[in-house]
Amino acid sequence: MRDGSQSGLKWMIALVRVTLGVIFILFGEYKLVSRDFAYHGFQQYLAQFLDGNMAVHWYRPFLEKVVVPHATIFGYVFGTGELLVGAALVTGVMVRPAAVGGAFMMLNLLFSEWNGVGAGAPLWKYFGAQLDHICPLMLMLIFLADSEPKLSLQRFFGRGPRA
Repeated sequence: MRDGSQSGLKWMIALVRVTLGVIFILFGEYKLVSRDFAYHGFQQYLAQFLDGNMAVHWYRPFLEKVVVPHATIFGYVFGTGELLVGAALVTGVMVRPAAVGGAFMMLNLLFSEWNGVGAGAPLWKYFGAQLDHICPLMLMLIFLADSEPKLSLQRFFGRGPRA
C-alpha cells in the first residue's frame, strides 16, 4: 500500500510542478513579448510599492538604490527568470535549481509588497493579499520532492552524479 501512496504523491507533485510551471511561463511570456512591462509596467509596480510603503523596511533601500535606477534591466531579468523557471518546471529538467530560483524571485516580490493592505485592514484582506506565500511553499515542496520527478524529460538527458 505504501508504494501506491508514494506513487500517487509523486504524480500529485508532478501535477503541481507542471501547473506552476505553466503559470510562470505565462507571466514571463507577457513580460518579454511586449516592451510595455520592462519600460513602463515594472516602474509602475515599483512606484506603487514604494509610494504605498508596501516594501519591508530593510528591503526598501535595495529597491530605491539598486532596482529603481536599473528598472528596465530588472524588468527583463525578472521576465526571463520566470520563463526559465517555468520551462524547467514544465519539462522536469533541472527542477531543483528552478525551484530555488523561483522561490528567490517570489521572496523578492513578497519583500517588495509585504505591507500591501496597510495597518487597520480587516483580517481577511491581509490573508487574501498574502496568498503569494503559497507559491514559494509549493516551490519548496517541489525542491524537497524526489530527485527523479514524474512527467519529466530528464531521462533523455542522462543522469548526473548522485548525492
